[in-house]
Amino acid sequence: MKAWATVVFAMTLASLAFGLAGERSFRVTLRVVDDEGKPVPKANARVSFEHVYATKESERVGASKGITDVDGRVTLEGKTGEASVGYDAEMSGHYQTWGLRYDFNGAKMFRWQPWNPTIEVLLKRIKNPVPMYAKRLALSLPKLDEPVGYDFVMGDWVAPHGQGKVADVTFVGKSHTEGDRKFDWQLQVTFLHPGDGIQRFKPDSESAVFRSTYEAPAEGYLSDWKLRRWRNGPVEPEQTTFDRKAGYYFRVRTELDQDGKVVKALYGKIYGDFFDMVYYLNPDGTRNMEYDSKRNLLKPAKPRDRDLYEVGP
Repeated sequence: MKAWATVVFAMTLASLAFGLAGERSFRVTLRVVDDEGKPVPKANARVSFEHVYATKESERVGASKGITDVDGRVTLEGKTGEASVGYDAEMSGHYQTWGLRYDFNGAKMFRWQPWNPTIEVLLKRIKNPVPMYAKRLALSLPKLDEPVGYDFVMGDWVAPHGQGKVADVTFVGKSHTEGDRKFDWQLQVTFLHPGDGIQRFKPDSESAVFRSTYEAPAEGYLSDWKLRRWRNGPVEPEQTTFDRKAGYYFRVRTELDQDGKVVKALYGKIYGDFFDMVYYLNPDGTRNMEYDSKRNLLKPAKPRDRDLYEVGP
């Protein structure tokens, strides 16, 4: 009898150990809303999770799927050995959101905690996408210590460094290097035309397809913007005002009336920072920032040019 009790006790300990170290159950409720905070019914929602003890790679990732109800909610559940799950949602007429992550804050016995939290998922509506000049830029200045112009419409440096015709913006880069990992790199961004300018904003998460506001701001543009990256030696950390997760709105080719009010202008946006970025310029004279990715006005130098075609809204 004692031997049997010992076996039962050992099995109980093993079961508890697996519960603590193995997979645990989770339950979450996704609430899908649009840009006005209204629920999105009949949206396709999904939670993805990892089976850490799967023997086949094809079985490693699991998913629980569902359709939102009239309140934009759907409850999904599963089991995972990781303390987090991924989630996403999509709906016709809305910009997709994917690759989002929710982290549990602990576990209690066989369940991840909190149990059944409500997670909000934003799906912005597709309103009025328009053709734009759009391009991905990952480059360096063709020359330092003197102004170099860039033409957003042509998508190129102005002569003599490229085929651009109008300097919508000019850049002056200065670089100073001294000794072991001691440097100072400065970039001045200047809009020379009255009324033109730039302002920084924080885009939505990279998990969202459409990351800006629907319209660029009407005011708040600065004619000059300065960026700097520097380091004072091998034991000092690099410091920078560059931010690759940043965004900018800009205004160019502005026409002002006699009172200094904007009569006409072209508005655009930038995801990223100079010069690792994607820019968009709307030619229709409105502040609309919804880009139709199937109608890029820049013509590629070669078929399926990644810098022009692989540019989302």
